[in-house]
Amino acid sequence: MDLEAVWKVREEEAYPALFGPCNRGIFPLTQDIFSGQFNQTEIDPRWLFCGVFEFAPTPARPCWLYVTSGYSNPWDQDPADYDPTGESGAGVEFTFAVSEQGDWPILILQQMLAFDLLLGAGRFAGMDRMSLHDRIPFRASINGKSDCQIRNLILVEREDGPRVFPLPSGEVILVGFTGITDAELAFAKEHGSPALIEKLRAAGCHPVTNPTRRSLTF
Repeated sequence: MDLEAVWKVREEEAYPALFGPCNRGIFPLTQDIFSGQFNQTEIDPRWLFCGVFEFAPTPARPCWLYVTSGYSNPWDQDPADYDPTGESGAGVEFTFAVSEQGDWPILILQQMLAFDLLLGAGRFAGMDRMSLHDRIPFRASINGKSDCQIRNLILVEREDGPRVFPLPSGEVILVGFTGITDAELAFAKEHGSPALIEKLRAAGCHPVTNPTRRSLTF
């Protein structure tokens, strides 16, 4: 089984089984995302084959879900070396569960995927790839609206479905992003991301991000 076959398994078999039918097809990364958001004009052309899928709510998942695809491509592995017990490609795909359909979650997840690709390529000195509980400030509302208080993200364990799925080339971990306000970011900096996630979960603000919600008070 080669790369193309693995790709097909992920997008035509694994994702529909995990998330339901795809809603609008894939939204691939673009050169503009790398150059406009991160000032990176020279990129690996394979990155432009990565993108984001949109999945409508299902009876088992009452929210919109956005999922990256391509990060787990085993680009640098020979098919003879595929190890189902190892990692496929980067070994991860990102998810973003939100309360409403929109183009903004696609853009957010595209930016996060592009950012981590650049981190993995060593484009930002002294910075490693994102890891669980990392906090990512946007310094702007995530949906582009002035009354939206969600201006940051936390990378978290996925809580709204399976966290791992197999490919013939290896396993893939699914992790998610949760949106937070500036006040919540300050709390996480003082008390840690897990403490904030507990409070968000108790308040019904996690794992699904609602861009219209108000900030928690502490």
